Amino acid sequence: MVAAARQLHRRRGRVESGKFLLEGPHAVGDALIAGFPLETVFTLEGDVADYGEARVVTVTHQVVARIATTTTPQAPIAVAVIPESVIPKSGDLLVAWGVGDPGNVGTLIRTAAAFGFGFVCGPGTADPWSPKVVRAAAGASFRTAIGSAETIEELRAGGRRVLAAVASGGDLPVRGPEAIALLVGSEAHGLADDVVEAADLRVTIPMVAGSESLNAAVAGSILAYALRGYANRSRA
Repeated sequence: MVAAARQLHRRRGRVESGKFLLEGPHAVGDALIAGFPLETVFTLEGDVADYGEARVVTVTHQVVARIATTTTPQAPIAVAVIPESVIPKSGDLLVAWGVGDPGNVGTLIRTAAAFGFGFVCGPGTADPWSPKVVRAAAGASFRTAIGSAETIEELRAGGRRVLAAVASGGDLPVRGPEAIALLVGSEAHGLADDVVEAADLRVTIPMVAGSESLNAAVAGSILAYALRGYANRSRA
């Protein structure tokens, strides 16, 4: 059982088993609050928390350290089934396209949940169910749909317009009446030219002279906020 949990450190293990790890009281607690089912929970002696229908296995600190992916692990550690990858048929999407940094992907998932977007991983994006991404998402992985796409056309379901975030030369982030799929590329390279060309619209965050670009997750968050129209709402 411990060996199987350790296999979930790697993407191959997660793909083959269809499971992932949640580490620490905050991640496990967020999953429980969201009603996300846990399969197995490894915990320390004396833990009296209610883990629902999950199988609870009492282990030592040494075993927790073996299962965990962090340098200073905290119990409990849970194993859960990766939910089905689904692109919602309607509504807005925040799409990470070629975003390889787990921290950025986790933050974008957090942004999607905060502003009512579904989240989609495009080609070359970090595994949304890796331990680093789940930690960075801070519980948002359990509050929004997470899907994957290989082509731009998959994002157009429900009449969505596809918007490409570009560092310069794009329109202001003002939306029309249609649902949107907002594409954010890697911090180092942005979106590939063919992806930008396939989009319906390019959007750019206006910045003061001399500013070249923003962190991918920061840019995605600002654009998601603006495109949901929050910036134009009355404080009342």
